[in-house]
Amino acid sequence: MIHKKLDVVVLMGGNSHEREVSLSTGKQIMAALNPEKYNITSADVKDIMYLYEHKPDVVFIALHGPGGEDGCIQGTLETLGIPYTGSGVLASALAMDKKMSKLLFRAVNIPVLPHIDLHQSQQISSEELYNLVLDELHGFPVFIKPNSQGSTFGCSMVDTHCELESAISNAFDYDSVVIVEPYIKGTEITVSVLGNSHGALKSLPAIEIVPKSQYYDYHSKYIQGGSEHIIPARLSNALLHEAEQIALRCHASLGCKGMSRTDIIVSGDKLYVLEVNTIPGMTPTSLLPQAAAAAGISFTDLVDHIICDALTDVRR
Repeated sequence: MIHKKLDVVVLMGGNSHEREVSLSTGKQIMAALNPEKYNITSADVKDIMYLYEHKPDVVFIALHGPGGEDGCIQGTLETLGIPYTGSGVLASALAMDKKMSKLLFRAVNIPVLPHIDLHQSQQISSEELYNLVLDELHGFPVFIKPNSQGSTFGCSMVDTHCELESAISNAFDYDSVVIVEPYIKGTEITVSVLGNSHGALKSLPAIEIVPKSQYYDYHSKYIQGGSEHIIPARLSNALLHEAEQIALRCHASLGCKGMSRTDIIVSGDKLYVLEVNTIPGMTPTSLLPQAAAAAGISFTDLVDHIICDALTDVRR
């Protein structure tokens, strides 16, 4: 019996600051897709008319950052009636918005760090800002990041009062809302999850991230040798189990589909969720493919699994 090959469009590039990362992710996915099973083409967001005209069997979303990971392209594909990989509109938007995901996680007792959110339209003096950090976050160091960005664009670690204003100004270059959190020194880990929130979920082995830089910045993430990845993370079995359960709960609470990756900081016996990625990177240094490999899942099987998940999602 001859099975018809599926038409797969890998959607990559986009207009966000993460365009180059997205192109790398897309190329890796295209190389991993089995040409005996799929007719494979690529498209950029600017080529969206191609999808209107050709209506592929499935779109593999390899976009990162605003416009690709925040529900926008997902909504477009929903309107077109084209199946796509990964999370839907709401889960994508919630995960991308760090302020909103924190509110959700707190409501279901998932541990997150305290934070201050600042809006660009606010008129707040340097002294008021300093007092907020002292009162709400109990002083320095703090970590500053744009509310809806990825790949640590616009992020800074701030040790002193005099660095605060410039770091916040830098973050506002990337977003109109900025998050200020206490900087917790500890072990940074990430736990990937495969599956849909309405079906069976599978957590992959936790990866410990040891960056060469002060924190896990852009260089550490995407430059070969920028960080060391240890699988499984060097934690007790009890903490590893807790981390896996937290990642599963994050995935389910947001309503993620296909895959997610939850970043966690471990300080002593306390775990705090930093953020959830609904379209984890698939570059040569990325964490999801490494976690899958540690679980015995090849890159080709991983992309097959993600496509199958998209096509069997009855809600689309």
